[in-house]
Amino acid sequence: MAGKRLSTKAQMTRSSLVTAAALILREDGPAAVTYRNVAKKAGAASSAVGYYFDSIDEVLKEAAEFNMREWAERAEKAADVAEAMTPEMARDQVVGLLLRACLPEAFDVPAAHYEQLIMAAQSKVVTAVYRRGRVRLSEANARILKRAGFPEVDPSVVSALVDGAAVAGISEGNPVREEARRVLTDAFDLLRAAQAR
Repeated sequence: MAGKRLSTKAQMTRSSLVTAAALILREDGPAAVTYRNVAKKAGAASSAVGYYFDSIDEVLKEAAEFNMREWAERAEKAADVAEAMTPEMARDQVVGLLLRACLPEAFDVPAAHYEQLIMAAQSKVVTAVYRRGRVRLSEANARILKRAGFPEVDPSVVSALVDGAAVAGISEGNPVREEARRVLTDAFDLLRAAQAR
């Protein structure tokens, strides 16, 4: 569709196809993103996907970009909240701010979130987009850490702690957010103690 000017209705149709593909990607992984499944999820004709997209890789790329945009924007909003606080407030609330940045708000089925991240490996297109998107997540976490007085903490370590705690919570049947909060709280208590020396 590169170079084609679309009417408002066509833009809406194309957007609904991307949204449907992003949802399928999150729920069932890249292999489930087919022309037929995307059309069905969007309530469109099967031919619509082929009309608006040159290939399934283009659909996957735009679906992955949609997902990463949502995740990055969530993290950036948390960073904006942190930067609107005094440094002392951000320091007191650093764990909650980082959880807000790292974990989806609607986390009803946390296992599905991590399953779809693992399934992303089925598609080089999706992994490339997710890799680039992870940079925005790390940058948002770095902003939170800086405002809270922890600029020396590598934001990728925070992501690793949250993801590790989440997977542990899922595998042990514990609430994911509570498990991640406990792990981050312990880590920042240690950091505060080290800074106080």
